[in-house]
Amino acid sequence: MSVSHQPISTRPSVRALLRWAPTFVAFPVGGLTAHLLVGPVDTVLTAAVGGLVTGVAIGAAQWWALRPAGLTAGRWVSASALGFAAALALVTAVAGPPTTVRAVVVQGAVCGLGLGAAQAGVLVQRLGARALLWPVLLAGAWALGWTVTAAVGVRLEDGWTVFGSTGAVVVTVLTAVLPLVLSRSASELAAAAPR
Repeated sequence: MSVSHQPISTRPSVRALLRWAPTFVAFPVGGLTAHLLVGPVDTVLTAAVGGLVTGVAIGAAQWWALRPAGLTAGRWVSASALGFAAALALVTAVAGPPTTVRAVVVQGAVCGLGLGAAQAGVLVQRLGARALLWPVLLAGAWALGWTVTAAVGVRLEDGWTVFGSTGAVVVTVLTAVLPLVLSRSASELAAAAPR
């Protein structure tokens, strides 16, 4: 007995990537908004509030890009905001305000892990155990995002909640796997649905 396999269309994947690409803007917008509202990250309180503001911006932009996959705005945005705020507050409480490249790379890894873990709690319904890879990917991507931002000369002592646009572009490219996986998962579910 032979099983016929129909190729999954690349069109949903292309659309998913095109929707994900502009999410990089949320990083500098969220970081600048947090900086204007609470100032530099120099205490646990400014880290928590600044992380919350930045997390809302990032989560909202990502939700907009991922909404065709059926994610709900409230769950995704709140998970993003709370995960990022908690991680930034934790790393600030333990290590203090980051002022060196090494410190912001550690901050990036911890914040990526915290944000990714919170988002994985939402993704697990769609992706199952594969969602557990998301925090690991984000930890590495966010550490690299801060490395790139530091390399282009952003003043680390200014206490930003998140890396700038150069780091954001790198992170957006590295994390584009998420909309692709969700798009493929949605296509596979649609193909398997009874007609």
